[in-house]
Amino acid sequence: MSRYKEGSTTWSQEEEYKLAKLYSYYDGNINKWKFIGKEMGKNQETCRAHWRTHGHKLSARLQVSPYPRYDEPLRNEGNALIIPDPEFPFHNAEFINRILDLAQAWKIELCIIGGDLLHLDSLSSWEPNWEVPNGHGGLDEKQEAAFVDFAKGLGSRQQEAAFALLEQIGGKEESGGPNVSEELSVSRKAVKALSECFKKVDVILGNHDGRLLRQLHSPLFPTEITRLIDMQDWRIAPFYFGYLISNGEEFIIEHPKSATLMTAEKLASKYQCHTIVCHSHMLQFTWDISGKYYAITTGCCVDESRLAYCAQRHTNVKAHHSGATIVRDGIPYLLHDRTPWSMMEKMK
Repeated sequence: MSRYKEGSTTWSQEEEYKLAKLYSYYDGNINKWKFIGKEMGKNQETCRAHWRTHGHKLSARLQVSPYPRYDEPLRNEGNALIIPDPEFPFHNAEFINRILDLAQAWKIELCIIGGDLLHLDSLSSWEPNWEVPNGHGGLDEKQEAAFVDFAKGLGSRQQEAAFALLEQIGGKEESGGPNVSEELSVSRKAVKALSECFKKVDVILGNHDGRLLRQLHSPLFPTEITRLIDMQDWRIAPFYFGYLISNGEEFIIEHPKSATLMTAEKLASKYQCHTIVCHSHMLQFTWDISGKYYAITTGCCVDESRLAYCAQRHTNVKAHHSGATIVRDGIPYLLHDRTPWSMMEKMK
């Protein structure tokens, strides 16, 4: 970046861009240097002298790009629970409830969703899957309407019990699997439950969230996802990573393109900080090549037995595991199905 000095006055590149813009705007005005000096916050003669000396160079320079810079991912300080890949509405409720119990026992007030908040199966470009019927068909629209009319004639307590029963019965599932509305309806309930557990929830984008972009074939603000499922005051930004500072230790929570077990180690070395990687659904706790930074592959919180493409055909890839991470006082705790929950809850 070029800088020029005239006496005690230093001109930054940004000031020079502004000077060139103001000169073009006021050109032809007899009092242009008076106006330029006022807007620049400098003496008008200083502005005039700088233009006389360097104006021919300034007018030929490129202007700053009008497009935004992507340099403000979500950042947090303190302790946090990182929930990777819940993929609502196909989430593993049993495992998530266990990690929520531990987070509440440890008084964790911040939750970070490590990507793939929604599965969006209905928007998938993959081939259709074979299906199995549910245990019951539920009520169709006419039956549900009749039930609601009947419930409205009951007393307040019986009415409340009737609507709770209706919630359990559910609607008749159409062929072709859950549609977008059904997926979002279940996801809203999960979001509401999480909102009651934490003071603050941040969401990092994942590849499943991108299904919405592919179907619309258009750029989209990530806050549109918050509107879809009533995420209230949850924060979300157009980044597939975010930062957490806990007790002076910096962690980067990633949902990267790569999904290998070496990804966490490579990213930790590349960005020189502790790394917690989601996306691969695999589980591993190690360090980068220097031994200085944690490199954690933190599993997933989706129930893969509910995903046809995972459950119906075997592959030779490394096994996937339920997992999550709590960062407390700068120390990461990798949680999984064999975590001694009752012992961990006593670590207050």
